Amino acid sequence: MEILETKTDIGLVREQNEDVVLAVKHPKDETVKLLIAADGMGGREHGEIASRYVAFSLRKWFINKDLETLLDLDKSEQLLRRYIKSLNSNLIKDFGEDKLGTTLTLALVSKKETLVLNTGDSRAYIYKNKKFIQLTEDDSDVWMYYKFGNVKKDHLRYFTNNSIISACIGICPELCTISSVRVKNTYDILLLLTDGVTDNLTDRRMRTIIRQSSDQMILTNLIQEAVYVDQHLKVPLALKRKYTANYSVPYNGRDNASGVIYIRKRKQKKNNK
Repeated sequence: MEILETKTDIGLVREQNEDVVLAVKHPKDETVKLLIAADGMGGREHGEIASRYVAFSLRKWFINKDLETLLDLDKSEQLLRRYIKSLNSNLIKDFGEDKLGTTLTLALVSKKETLVLNTGDSRAYIYKNKKFIQLTEDDSDVWMYYKFGNVKKDHLRYFTNNSIISACIGICPELCTISSVRVKNTYDILLLLTDGVTDNLTDRRMRTIIRQSSDQMILTNLIQEAVYVDQHLKVPLALKRKYTANYSVPYNGRDNASGVIYIRKRKQKKNNK
């Protein structure tokens, strides 16, 4: 059974939800899909305006775009990049520089391949052959610690500058940088998750939740655990011994937690947890 759904939770601390997650099937061909996760920047005013504007503008763009164009991923990528840049310019024009912004992780599922575009620190994952694989890279200062500094990815959550991102939509022209990746549609599951989920759950824990949950409950269980279950995280002693830095421990529910899931047609699990 194929599943395409979104879920979001305001969390336990924030007064409003600045995440927007959308999943859309094209009106002329339901096999062509658009998945969006936009996380409004909580350190700025009106992050929810930026995330809603970007997400729903892209939804409209997708629904109105002809199938021939969408099935040509080279052309679609060029057009999406151009359109996202225009959304960035519009936000700056209407609100000014350094005022409001949002991250964006987007997946365009075509017939044989999936195109993923990313700016910011929300993430795209696939689950394939029992492996949980991150497709995107975080646009953040701490990601460089992982990429070049020999810090484990799961340890990035403990640095106090973990929330500082180096790319987004809405703050200034220079920060609107967009990365892309393509994968063949041979995965079992495609997931887009905001950092309200990934800051609290390690990749290993998310993989376990996926394996232990029925398809219908995977996204619910991921978000419920990120928000309502204390992971008992502690700054690893090995990390503190290796690097002199300011550390903090993520706690459940401190941020909005949201996700989009696309599960391709496959045999249903027996476990209905």
